[in-house]
Amino acid sequence: MDRKYQLFLLAALLLLPGYLFGFLENYNNYQYHFGDRAGGMGGTFCAIGNDSTALWYNPAGLANIQDEKLNISANSYSYLSRNTERYWQIESTAGSYDGLDLKESDLSIVPTSVTYARRINMLGHDVLGFGIFVPTQDSIDASIIGHTEGILNVDLHATYRMNTKAYYGLLGYGIQLAPGLNLGVSANMVFLQTSGGANISAYLDPGGTYQSEIVMIIKNDLKALAFSFGMGLQFSPWEGHWVGAYFRTPAYRSYATVEETQISQQVGPIFPDGNQSQTLTTSSSYRYLVRPALCSLGYGYTRKNAWAWSLEGTLHFTDEDFPNKVINVRTGIELYLLRNVILRGGFFTDYSQKDTVTQSSSNDEKNDFYGTSLSISIGNELNPLRDENIRAKSMWTTVGILYQYGIGDIRGFRFYTVTPSNEMPILSQRTHRVSVFIAESIAF
Repeated sequence: MDRKYQLFLLAALLLLPGYLFGFLENYNNYQYHFGDRAGGMGGTFCAIGNDSTALWYNPAGLANIQDEKLNISANSYSYLSRNTERYWQIESTAGSYDGLDLKESDLSIVPTSVTYARRINMLGHDVLGFGIFVPTQDSIDASIIGHTEGILNVDLHATYRMNTKAYYGLLGYGIQLAPGLNLGVSANMVFLQTSGGANISAYLDPGGTYQSEIVMIIKNDLKALAFSFGMGLQFSPWEGHWVGAYFRTPAYRSYATVEETQISQQVGPIFPDGNQSQTLTTSSSYRYLVRPALCSLGYGYTRKNAWAWSLEGTLHFTDEDFPNKVINVRTGIELYLLRNVILRGGFFTDYSQKDTVTQSSSNDEKNDFYGTSLSISIGNELNPLRDENIRAKSMWTTVGILYQYGIGDIRGFRFYTVTPSNEMPILSQRTHRVSVFIAESIAF
């Protein structure tokens, strides 16, 4: 086996964990699950958010709360399965590639939320709200397993696991400036904690003269704290019709620590010295700006006790890591089938702000997602006798499904054995996500 191919393959396997962990950055479907209502409508609440969703989608909706409201949405369990076709590729002959799929599974709790809002009448019809959201509590397992043949023969078994928790604290204020005109402001803080690892083993030239093995073990830990601010408006020109606008500042990081341990060993004729190494990397450096600003504009119509519909677009601004402006579109509908049965459906886009990627561990993949959601909520009245000593008003059980289809460019490892570097093609990939969730919520 040519020595340069051996070295290239070794370098590729050493970089593989970076590609795997980078893949997690596209786990953003949780944002459509803030509250059981949002999970079914794809998050279309810029114009009509008026309950526990208002803090996240548009704080102006708080002003629609008439007295006091406590909403708890807890234990929303979600199972996610994702398959990315041809994530790891190796060129067997000129223009021909053997590809291995990346398969992932994720058991999550998305979300747990507690929201309290109360009309305070300090400046008129104004409402103060506070919320705690746990939109991400993932336990992700993924693998790339298979065999490639050609100039390089490789048996690869790569698995990684990732446990991620995110805690959002939101404080919001909404005021009715005039009948049908609401203004709201909010402050958001998030604490992110991630720990994970990867186990990689690969046989090079299995069964051949140069049969060798590479084994790697990686452990990662990350903690970070960030904050942002928001402002929104809601306007009703006619009864039942609402227009909403919301702006969120860039997210700024105030604290971050990273620790990574990497152990590797190579044995066999390709590695006559039996190379073994262990490295520990720690860092407390961070950049202040971590997410660009965004603004949403939406329209919604509500017909009391019948149905509601909403449509909105969100413009995502740019920064160093997100160089392209994109506009995502969301639309959703809810139908009140019976007094205590509500059916919801939604459609949304999630376009990537990345550039078309190159083969570099510092670049993230460019994937555009299209999603749809469907849920049904069944309610039970907890106080049928209207006893004033009983605070609980209703309890809702929501069952839903969310599907996303991604179209993008390969960021996973590509190894070219024949094609010159200046002729490397851009290879596309397809990603399928399916998430099933169940939520319980209580309104007081």
